[in-house]
Amino acid sequence: MWQLLKNAKIYSPNYIEETDVLIVGSSIAVIGKNLHLPDFVEGEEIDLQGMILTPGFIDAHVHICGGGGEAGPASRTPEIQLSQLTLSGTTTVVGCLGTDSVSRSISELLTKAHALEDEGISTFIYSGAYQVPVRTLLPTLQQDLALIEKVIGAGEIAISDHRSAQPQIAELERLASEARVGGMLGSKAGVVHLHLGEGKRGLDYIWKILEQTEIPITQFMPTHINRTHSLLEQGIQFLQAGGHIDLTAGCDDFSAELQVPAVLSMLEQRNLLNERITVTSDGNGSMPQYNEEGVLVGMGVGSVEVLWRDVREAVHHHGVALEKALSTITSNVARVLSLKNKGMIRVGYDADLVVLDESLQVRDVWAKGNYMVRNKTPLIRGTYEKK
Repeated sequence: MWQLLKNAKIYSPNYIEETDVLIVGSSIAVIGKNLHLPDFVEGEEIDLQGMILTPGFIDAHVHICGGGGEAGPASRTPEIQLSQLTLSGTTTVVGCLGTDSVSRSISELLTKAHALEDEGISTFIYSGAYQVPVRTLLPTLQQDLALIEKVIGAGEIAISDHRSAQPQIAELERLASEARVGGMLGSKAGVVHLHLGEGKRGLDYIWKILEQTEIPITQFMPTHINRTHSLLEQGIQFLQAGGHIDLTAGCDDFSAELQVPAVLSMLEQRNLLNERITVTSDGNGSMPQYNEEGVLVGMGVGSVEVLWRDVREAVHHHGVALEKALSTITSNVARVLSLKNKGMIRVGYDADLVVLDESLQVRDVWAKGNYMVRNKTPLIRGTYEKK
């Protein structure tokens, strides 16, 4: 099946002059102007009438098989469904475990990733959870990275958080070295995806590891870096030193200046909004609220919809350039995680595409060439979703 998308404003994520994209099978075959389907093929021509066409979004932190559990068994969140992701423009997702690696397992996470892949999108996972030593599928993290295709890193490893295993520097050093070598053996990024809590230590342990070992700063991918003002400042220092930082969308209980739209604007104003900054949703995980004594006082469920909502808000109301905002959930993520043929509209890349309407809302979505969402309605739903 050939599909020709015509008359689009293409952001690759940088704006390009071409207006038409030809999809053949699961890949982008041609990008150009005034393209036409040849008479000898079966295909569909879709006129996008000047709407914006972008790469499919990559959400690199989603609790795809559920999360939570901090308030007991009834507080465990359910598995995510396919259309929750595709309606949000997400065509590639990285699954992770969080606090609960007792009732949740890496094998369950991997199985859910395969299920979502079978239903039409691209999936990867981190091996491990909050705890150190990490829970893995094979005897070691290095083996998981080298031998299991979907494992691209370790995470989310909790530090500076009362729910973490309080790992010592030597344990984190060993974990990072395993991730590095395993990534090299498996041609993976091998990142250590770090959950940052509100603890006073922040990134201190990571700085010490960088000072006393040969592990490069790019081996770490700290997330929730916009959780507090002090942590954000540490994150900016980490970024300026050559590291990656990941901002968490949807944190509506944060002060306004810590929410993704304002942070992206601040970074752009300071000429720091570069290719090492990513945004993720923490979707489908629990959103626990604790008081000053560490007592749980409330619970919610994270939504994957907030990923594009917050990035769009940065463009609409904070003046962030669309190209730079889009990069944080497309090309930047593909670069940081070494995801091949993802994150850009280029010939030979996967046909993961999103159409945005005049208000920058997600209208249409393709994943690996399959038309998943048309006019904000799912064409393909998950196996157990209501039709």
